[in-house]
This record gives sequence, structure tokens and C-alpha cells, in this order.
Amino acid sequence: MTKHLAFIALAAAALAACEQNRGVTTPAAAFESSLEARPDHDEGGGSGGPRAVYTLTNQVAGNAVAVFNRAADGTLSAAGTVATGGTGTGAGLGSQGAVALSDDGRWLFAVNAGSNDVSVLRVRRSGLSLASRTPSSGTLPISLTVRENVLYVLNAGGAGNITGFTVGESCPSAPMAGRSS
Repeated sequence: MTKHLAFIALAAAALAACEQNRGVTTPAAAFESSLEARPDHDEGGGSGGPRAVYTLTNQVAGNAVAVFNRAADGTLSAAGTVATGGTGTGAGLGSQGAVALSDDGRWLFAVNAGSNDVSVLRVRRSGLSLASRTPSSGTLPISLTVRENVLYVLNAGGAGNITGFTVGESCPSAPMAGRSS
């Protein structure tokens, strides 16, 4: 068991090192991680388009992504929440990346540690919308990262594992063969 936990911690650190600064852990107990995004890619927005910061609530009664508008000077203003369709654990996840943005900025991925799945939300100028939920192929998903067209999910429950998913035009598909440890 200790070897498995050490492997998971090492794998999480390796994934985080490759992450290109996509996730930021916040100190607030209510929020697990945050992420800045520019949801202006699909509606003709230019470089001056709106910016948002996304955080995960990890609530047992219903997990949600909390959205904050980000002004040019960096100040944040609450803009609401979007349900993930899954559940959280109600406790800190002890992870770096509970939310991650796809490389093209079209998808936001969020772990649902209480329901053992990952929510896929479409990012648009008008806001986030839930596109799908995908089983995490393990228990207690706590962290994820995206690299090109692969989403990696770290499951910390049981023996723990990391599973890779293909990120396509519409959403992640089933786990990729040979991409689970």
C-alpha cells in the first residue's frame, strides 16, 4: 500500500511538472483548485475577450464549478456556479489540479471525487455548460491534467491509478487502452 501511494505521489508530481501552469491550488477550504481561462474562442472574441477563473466546490450535496470574472487588473468578482452533475467529498482533496482546461480552451474538466467521475463542461463566451460525465476508471479521482488530446485522471482510492482518456471534438471517450496504471 505504501509503495502504491508513493507511486501515485510521484506520478502526480510528474504530471504536474508537465502541466504548463494550468491549475492553481487555492488556500480556501471551500475551493479545491482554480484555473484561468479565456472563453472567447468560439464566438469571435479577440485578445481583449473576457477572462474567468474557475474553482471547484467539492460539495457532497452536489459538486459545482464556481466561476469568477477576472478584470484586466486581476480583481475577481463572483459570477455564479455551474453544477457538475456529480458529487464531492466535502473535504479537501489534497491535490493540485481538480480542474483543468483543454489545450484549445473549449473544455473544462472537473473531478467529482464523491461520485468517482469526471465532468466535462463546454467553455463559451456565454459561460460554462455541462456536456457529459465520464467514469474515472477508479475511485476517488482527485486530480487531472490535459496534454494535447489526452486527459489523465489520478484516482487516489483503493490501490490508486492513473487513467488516460482521449479528448476529441465532442468530449473524452472511454479510457484509452494501455493508458492506465
